[in-house]
Amino acid sequence: MKLLLQMTMAVAVAAGAMSLTSCSNGCCTGEDPVPGLRPLPTFDTPAPVVDYSK
Repeated sequence: MKLLLQMTMAVAVAAGAMSLTSCSNGCCTGEDPVPGLRPLPTFDTPAPVVDYSK
C-alpha cells in the first residue's frame, strides 16, 4: 500500500510540474515569443589545407 501511495504521489508531482511549466501554445507569462534561429553562415572560400607533417 505504501508503494502504491509513493508511486501515485510521484506521478502527481510529475504531472503538476509539467502542467506548471508547459508552454504548448506560447508562454503564458506575457513575454514575447522566442525569436527563430538565424541562418547558418555560408563559407564561399574553402578552408586552407595545413600540412602538419613539416
